[in-house]
Amino acid sequence: MRQITTIANITLKECLRARIFIGLLLFLVLFLIFSIYISTLSLGTTARFIENTGMLGISLISLLVVILFGLFFLYQEKERNEHYVLLSRSPRTYHLLGRFVGTVYVLIIFNLAAGLGVFCLTWLLGDRIAPELFYAVYWATLEFSLLTAIGLLFYAVGIGFTLNALLLISVYIVGHSFTEAVQSFAALGQLGSPLHLKVVKAVSYLFPNFDFFDFRLAIVHSDTIAAGNILLVSTYWFSYLTAVLSLCAIIINKRDI
Repeated sequence: MRQITTIANITLKECLRARIFIGLLLFLVLFLIFSIYISTLSLGTTARFIENTGMLGISLISLLVVILFGLFFLYQEKERNEHYVLLSRSPRTYHLLGRFVGTVYVLIIFNLAAGLGVFCLTWLLGDRIAPELFYAVYWATLEFSLLTAIGLLFYAVGIGFTLNALLLISVYIVGHSFTEAVQSFAALGQLGSPLHLKVVKAVSYLFPNFDFFDFRLAIVHSDTIAAGNILLVSTYWFSYLTAVLSLCAIIINKRDI
């Protein structure tokens, strides 16, 4: 456990020193400024526009963190042959888990910064105090930490960085589409194919369903999110994450690196 924590701390320090970190912070500031501009086009719903745009920004920033910090640095380390030295000092599983935890640290930093920025803008420009925005920070951290684990799984299999990044974006898009697909097939009723519906449902169980983490409408409309839903989604995240990381550990230990 201490080795995982050490590698995670090293990963965090490496990310904080990188120029990409400053670049992403500047991108976040520009996105918040863009949300202010968008809110000026609204008619009496400034807070809602800022919240919607801000939560979109949290997702976009989180996706960039996963690709740049979660994957790019890992592949860069491999290209510089630094991972041979690290793997000689710690087991492969610990190294991968340490990288994962370090990336989650960076995710939390950016998500909190984005959430705090959106909260302040909603308060100052929209005259609305919306602490429920920090729910969006929580859901984004769960969602994109799971996406990070999937990216590590592709890395463990031996997929290159470019293809890995494209696959991650595809998984993210597909993961937000299964609910609509299942509902569409179910709505077709007798006109639809029962076999196709079963196939879509089966695939939806294998792929991560990121719609579980989408409470954007509830947050914007200040609806109460039931404690049961929070527990259910958190349990789904933990179970899926455990399965993916376990598979990562099995594959990376069997590969000849």
